[in-house]
Amino acid sequence: MSSKGLTKEIIIAEAVLLIEESGKSTVSLHELARRLEIKTPSLYNHIKNTKDLQHEIFKYAIDKFVANQNAATMGKHRDDAVRAFAKAYHKFAVENKGLYRLIMSMPLDNDEAEKEMAVPLLKTAMELLSDYGLTKESIAHWQRVFRAVLHGFVSQEDLGYFYYYKDIDLEESREIAIQCFLNGLHKELEKNS
Repeated sequence: MSSKGLTKEIIIAEAVLLIEESGKSTVSLHELARRLEIKTPSLYNHIKNTKDLQHEIFKYAIDKFVANQNAATMGKHRDDAVRAFAKAYHKFAVENKGLYRLIMSMPLDNDEAEKEMAVPLLKTAMELLSDYGLTKESIAHWQRVFRAVLHGFVSQEDLGYFYYYKDIDLEESREIAIQCFLNGLHKELEKNS
């Protein structure tokens, strides 16, 4: 590709494709330029710096994840929505390893702009739990627990830690974890009613 036809959108799309193909959460500008058949400095005609590119990719990943979760839970409420959210979360993480890793790596940078971009991630879980009539503080606690359970399964599976009981269905284990989460949530609701 000649640098004349190059746009920021093309660069971002190729960077996302590179992340999705590699499963890594980072992009080498040298590799990106090679794939676009340009010299690395030509990228800077369209992006300010590596951080600018990272922010654009991060925004893309967040938007894709939020759209995925919203589509899965549309028209569902309470326990049905929680189960749908959990399945969609796992599917997204497995099918979009690089983007998921990028999303999960965001707090490491302590980048305030990225933290602000990530707010919709939290909102998806918060809105889901608001159906239960919990206080704002309880929703904050329970969304942390929920997200930790979901990420824990993705992380353990991704790292290969579920190798020992190969003949035991892993999806069933995830469903048990979600049921445990829901049981705890229902106990809290009973306690507060």
